[in-house]
Amino acid sequence: MRIYTRYLLQEMLKLFFLSLLALLSIYFLVDFFAKVDNVMENHAGLAALFMFLLNQVPFVLGKFMPLALLLATMLSLGGLARNNEIVAFQAGGLSLYRLALPLVGAGLVLAAVTFYINNNLVPITGVRADHLKTTAIKGDKEKNLYNLKSLWYSGKDVIYFFADLDPVNETIAKALIYRFSADRRLRQRLDIEGLSFRAADKKWFGKSVRLRDFRFNNGFTDVVKFQQKENMELAIPAVFKDFLVPRKEPDRMTLTELKSYIAKAKNAGLSHIEYSVEIFNRMFYPFSCPLMILLAIPFSVGTRRHGGAAQGIAVSLSLGFSFWVVLSLSLALGQGRLLGPFAAAISPYILYGTFALVLLRQRVGG
Repeated sequence: MRIYTRYLLQEMLKLFFLSLLALLSIYFLVDFFAKVDNVMENHAGLAALFMFLLNQVPFVLGKFMPLALLLATMLSLGGLARNNEIVAFQAGGLSLYRLALPLVGAGLVLAAVTFYINNNLVPITGVRADHLKTTAIKGDKEKNLYNLKSLWYSGKDVIYFFADLDPVNETIAKALIYRFSADRRLRQRLDIEGLSFRAADKKWFGKSVRLRDFRFNNGFTDVVKFQQKENMELAIPAVFKDFLVPRKEPDRMTLTELKSYIAKAKNAGLSHIEYSVEIFNRMFYPFSCPLMILLAIPFSVGTRRHGGAAQGIAVSLSLGFSFWVVLSLSLALGQGRLLGPFAAAISPYILYGTFALVLLRQRVGG
């Protein structure tokens, strides 16, 4: 590693960790005082609050790392510019692009860290934090994580309707099963007053089953057979949990869980647009790390002696705030189906990335 690269990275990373620590401290201080009254009212004890804040750490890290990089880049390069060290680098034959490369490289490494935190740690610790917030801090009952009231679910050549699912006993109060032929014509309907799953041998049993077989003939569908049985074993190629559609928030799922949920939601006829938007947001959000660095470089080297650190912090916060406002608005448009999920997630990065590159080119040209 070249001397100037090591020097730039040391300056930037030192301020990055200080900025991240400052942002975390402010966030948790505000969150602590916002929730301490609820803790006292419900006699939860400070231990529950501290465990809640501890489980919030990955979430806050994943959200604030790009902003901390923006602050660190602005302050470190701004300091070098005020001391004319940027001019010295350029006099030695190092262009602004060359100086930006190691910083952007560090941003890409931290982007990978951000992705790991948001995809692997936040879904686990976020669920724990939600549980502590609901049960200990607020004193409420845990919300049901599944859609249990009524559910339509489609499989290969079959459509199920279930009402009042009980995940503890693995029973369903009422069920309708429609089976179709290869040409998608109805061939059988089952009305079931009580459906239960026996996990030991993975078998389904129905009570008060009314079974109708149909045949399509000359443009009409006729009933050719009717049976009624009090108890009947049913051939359902699934286990009970296959029909449970979780109601977790999108940011409480990994990418694998999001894809699995979307597949289930499609089969169950449930809306999944916000989960589709979250998949693309999860994939693109880490790139806000190098993007924040690219945004900071032209502003920081242009500050010279005017404003100092206070101006750098003000500009950084303004840029970061504006980016998150645009990102939130774009994601909301995606969830409202005014933009496609991919376009909603990537548009802010194209907009601010183009803005950063234009400014950088102007600064180099100037």
